[in-house]
Amino acid sequence: MPSQKECVDAGSLAKTLFEYALNPASPELKLKCTPHYLDELLFLKLFSVDYVLGMKAVAQPAFTSVRMHYNDEIERFFMSKESPFTYSTVIMRFKAYREACNANTLDKGKQPGAFWELGKVFSRLASDADPWVPNALEVVLHANIFVSDCLRLAEFLEPYNIVETV
Repeated sequence: MPSQKECVDAGSLAKTLFEYALNPASPELKLKCTPHYLDELLFLKLFSVDYVLGMKAVAQPAFTSVRMHYNDEIERFFMSKESPFTYSTVIMRFKAYREACNANTLDKGKQPGAFWELGKVFSRLASDADPWVPNALEVVLHANIFVSDCLRLAEFLEPYNIVETV
């Protein structure tokens, strides 16, 4: 007997996901990492939610509405005076991460892993070293952080049936 999915409003789910993305690091990680790294982790977490919502929308079009509400939340927050970053900075990060995710679909067989380019981009942006010196372990770690977060998000979203309120 198939289990019934819980109905959730697209806007409410989007707000919940946005609040989740605004807290990308545990208290322990906050103590160990530089503010610059934590800022970049915030951008990556915001992107990972958007990425998963986009992937979910392919098979379940109702997630398109959640994604639109989520992006409205991002725009509203990052255009406000309380935001530590400009909205254009968030858009630039999303573009960089999206291009990195798409790099492997364009160069099949040339990359060592599915999200290798994303790991490289994040590592470069999050590095306090100038210039950034590539480090394969660091790149793999950051790619794994992204993939692990995406898997957690996909599992979290699985039991929901999206409804749109008027």
